[in-house]
Amino acid sequence: MDDTDLLDILGDGAHGYFAGGAGDEITLRANETSWSQVRLAPRVLVDVSERDPSVTLLGKQRPSPIVVAPMAYQKHVCPDGELASARGAARTGSGYVLSSQTTTAPTVVGPEVSDPWFQLYVFRDRQVSLDLVAQARESGYEALVLTVDFPVAGWRERDKRTGFRVEHPVALNLDGPPLTTEELFALHDPSLTWDDIGAFAEAAGMPLLLKGVLRPDDAERAVDAGAAGIIVSNHGGRQLDTVLTGAEALPPIVDAVAGRADVLVDGGIRRGWDVAKALALGADAALVGRPVLWGMARGGEEGAVAVLEQLHAELDSTLALLGVPNARDLDRGALVSQV
Repeated sequence: MDDTDLLDILGDGAHGYFAGGAGDEITLRANETSWSQVRLAPRVLVDVSERDPSVTLLGKQRPSPIVVAPMAYQKHVCPDGELASARGAARTGSGYVLSSQTTTAPTVVGPEVSDPWFQLYVFRDRQVSLDLVAQARESGYEALVLTVDFPVAGWRERDKRTGFRVEHPVALNLDGPPLTTEELFALHDPSLTWDDIGAFAEAAGMPLLLKGVLRPDDAERAVDAGAAGIIVSNHGGRQLDTVLTGAEALPPIVDAVAGRADVLVDGGIRRGWDVAKALALGADAALVGRPVLWGMARGGEEGAVAVLEQLHAELDSTLALLGVPNARDLDRGALVSQV
């Protein structure tokens, strides 16, 4: 689907929100191109008649390293919203993370997918965030993903031009009039610090991952604070323009964490071979966002399934052609050079 098709389907406001990035969108573009700069070095004459894409996350074997990233306001993409993406993940054996900026209640989405994770923003009204954590825990979510790169919203010029308004976010203003993204984002708490991490971990009563880490020293501090996982992410290029990409930030963070916690990465993952590159650079899994949304825009749940099935098929082909039949065996030896 090209950009014109998406604009026609979603309209200016929603298209700008989901497709856009911060500032001049340099990081938005670099997220994709940086993966293309990682070159693969295939081995030959390896028995690849059977391939195994499974990985271990949070101490549990998973059928795939592909995880659907948390994405807000999905009913602005298709009528079924988060149900479409969750069911797509379930049907393809993909992991799934539900955004706290969901337009479908966590209690409704959770039963649709095995071992869902819940992503949390911390709002100025901390009780709203704590209530969301409690709801996720009581609904059987497996882990809490705390986003830590959003003290304030990035400078998103597309939203400023279109005045995009969000209808019925579950966590905030459910029954009120549509709000602009600026009005919604102003509800985020810019005072969140490391001192708060322990309290949210205790309230969660489940493994805690920190999403939005780009520095090795922050990754080490997260592990010291008890995080079970790190998600290397620049928020899809939507926060601060010209920051590191996931592909660039991943290797030093993997080295700093040194196996003490799981490391995942997102940003610009568009193909199965990008997933393989992420694993080779040391990630335990890779999150995929916008491609799933674009599939949903065209075909709802079936569109999400089609995108995820293609990613899985591309990963399978990549494992075979790399001469590394087991995804868990991918390492930097499969690469010519790093970003």
